[in-house]
Amino acid sequence: MGTVEGAGGPVVDADVALAPVPGKGAGEPVRMSIMRRAMARRMAEAVAVPCFYLRVTADVTDLLAARAAARAAGGPVPSVNDCVVRAAALELRAHPEVNATYDDGALTVHPRVNVGVAIAVEGGLVVPAVYDADTRDAASISVAVRELVGLAGRRKLGRDVLSDATFTVSNLGSYGIEDFDPIINPPQAAILGVGTALPAGGRQTIRLTLGCDHRALTGAEGAVFLTALRDRLQTGAALLEPAGS
Repeated sequence: MGTVEGAGGPVVDADVALAPVPGKGAGEPVRMSIMRRAMARRMAEAVAVPCFYLRVTADVTDLLAARAAARAAGGPVPSVNDCVVRAAALELRAHPEVNATYDDGALTVHPRVNVGVAIAVEGGLVVPAVYDADTRDAASISVAVRELVGLAGRRKLGRDVLSDATFTVSNLGSYGIEDFDPIINPPQAAILGVGTALPAGGRQTIRLTLGCDHRALTGAEGAVFLTALRDRLQTGAALLEPAGS
């Protein structure tokens, strides 16, 4: 190892030339935004939550077919996530123990069903609430979510809408993610993770993952809610019907 003399002068030994140079390079400090710092604090709080996860697979073939038919008929069509939000809201009304928060040893079941929708924005993530989602149809939820996305992009979301959610839906399906464990948003008792649609034996399915705070919910309570949510998503066109129909 070292240098040897060649016809053209000193030559670096090959072993030396290929040896890795230690170090990480000159790093550049990145100033974290207020949003990113707040998100980091919330995630640090979430570490203390005794969270467990439940998973099911929902057949959304009929729902996708209903959306395609609605699109062919003209007019706006709610997204799959809008339908998930509606289904979750209806099941939260039917299972109020999931529509709860646990804070400082106190468990509170909330009378209003405000579903938080996780929205990725530059520099972080926000979870504004769709108020009274259980009283809205998928079309109304779709309008509300689009408005929230627009406000989030312009940094115009108010403090109330960012703190009033009683449950959260986090959907990474648009990124091609099949399945993931969403981190619970304290003090909420539960969060739903939604994956992308996948072919399965000529059908289309999505994975649903429910994260639960074990201080607020038992495994049985979470399981009853999640399986009911799966069954509702499999009703297809019913989720696109107007509220009250």
